[in-house]
Amino acid sequence: MGILTRILKVMAALMTSNVVNLITKLLLPPIFLYRYGTTLYGEWIALSGAVAYLSTLNFGIQTYVTQDLTVRYQRHELGRYHLQQSTSLRVLVGILGSAAGLCLVVFALPVQHWLRLTLSQHVTSLTLYLLALQVLLGVLFGYFTGMFMVLSRAHTGVLWVNGLRLTMVLVTSAGAWMRWSFPALAGLQVAVYVLGILMVLLHIRGVVPEIFPKIGLFDRSAVGAILRPSSYFGLISMSTFLSYEVPVLILQREAGPFVVVAFTVMRTIFSMCRQMLNAVTQAMGPEITRLFGRQEWSELTAVYTYSERLIFSAIPVVNLGVLVVSPVLLTIWLHKPALFTVFPYMMMAAISMTLSAKEHKFQFQFSTNTHEKLARIMFFSYIALAILAVPMVHWLGELGFLYTWLGVELFQIVRIIGLNQELFAHTGEHRLTYVYRLMALCGAGLLISGVILSRTYQDLYRWQFASGFGVSAVLAVAAFFLFDMRAVVQKLYARIGHRLGGAV
Repeated sequence: MGILTRILKVMAALMTSNVVNLITKLLLPPIFLYRYGTTLYGEWIALSGAVAYLSTLNFGIQTYVTQDLTVRYQRHELGRYHLQQSTSLRVLVGILGSAAGLCLVVFALPVQHWLRLTLSQHVTSLTLYLLALQVLLGVLFGYFTGMFMVLSRAHTGVLWVNGLRLTMVLVTSAGAWMRWSFPALAGLQVAVYVLGILMVLLHIRGVVPEIFPKIGLFDRSAVGAILRPSSYFGLISMSTFLSYEVPVLILQREAGPFVVVAFTVMRTIFSMCRQMLNAVTQAMGPEITRLFGRQEWSELTAVYTYSERLIFSAIPVVNLGVLVVSPVLLTIWLHKPALFTVFPYMMMAAISMTLSAKEHKFQFQFSTNTHEKLARIMFFSYIALAILAVPMVHWLGELGFLYTWLGVELFQIVRIIGLNQELFAHTGEHRLTYVYRLMALCGAGLLISGVILSRTYQDLYRWQFASGFGVSAVLAVAAFFLFDMRAVVQKLYARIGHRLGGAV
């Protein structure tokens, strides 16, 4: 299987993930709002967020071990492969089992009072514990699906994840439609993960029995070698919790469930934009790793430059187009136009564009294992976000958090661009020309979109869609010339034509 074929298969799997995420985000909120109301839906979001940090107990073991096992399998070192696999699996199961025991403490803690929920203490505690088990089982599920990378079939693992997520959203939607209790919904999700783990293991045994996980081997000396490099990936994983779930808990406590729902819906709309853009960057990850390992710097620099121009040209087009049509999306999707306010959505668009650019730069540090500084920058700046957000939300409400979040993301992207410059320093070809052009285009586009939005958000649907399309079209034309997209298109066309011609 050629390089381009592998990239396209991974990209197709990731695009499928985006479709599944889209279904999740479009289907669940209206059902929960209709069947449970705004308050209970906000409390379900808060409870889910309260246990999401448990996913960080992976400690990056999956990322590090999967790459290590892939190397050993390709070298036919099956003896060391099974020893490393068994050791890592025993370490991971030990961590998850201990966490499951420690989580029983929720039955003795006044969580209902801390989060100011309307649910009873018993329902809160039971729901929390079952949601915690679901997260822990999800870590184990991710470990097993990651094993397909060993066979150069990473797309198969992604498709298993997609299948489980789709099953999860369908059964949760059915349970919510029947207005099951929160503990019943959480228990249903636990059952889906148990079934998913069993099915993946059966698939692995059927495809390549020789890599089927074993747990009877253990190398005590390898534990430290596994945990040390994994810990930095763990910090990055923890950063996701700090930036995605902690804000929900802060807003629930300081501003209430209505603000939680409004913020979550707003964030969901823009996260769907970023997922489309990020699929391209993530699909390049294995190729970035290969080029870095072979020290093919001219090719790696070309990948960096062309992908930068491609992603940067799409960032304002997608994010600002969605910004302008947000009011009609809320009306059609949730029948909740009251959730829309112009300025918070403009702030969210600015944050989303910053995140989109950061996710591109982030990939080059992540995929080359030069992630130590990246992990520290992200982790400690998101700690600062969690600390600063409390007084800011208390003072300015939702806007207080958005101001703080934007400031942290701007700080991070400046630092990560600096790390990229260090990575490519010896090539002498890393420039910031397109970064400056993106800043100018996003800034001007945001101001113009804000003016248009303030005049159209109460207009007829067709005028709102026309305005969004018009904004995207104008930005697309400007981006085509600002980022020299003609050369990118020609390059992609030449490479695809070369592959299809059977040269490789």
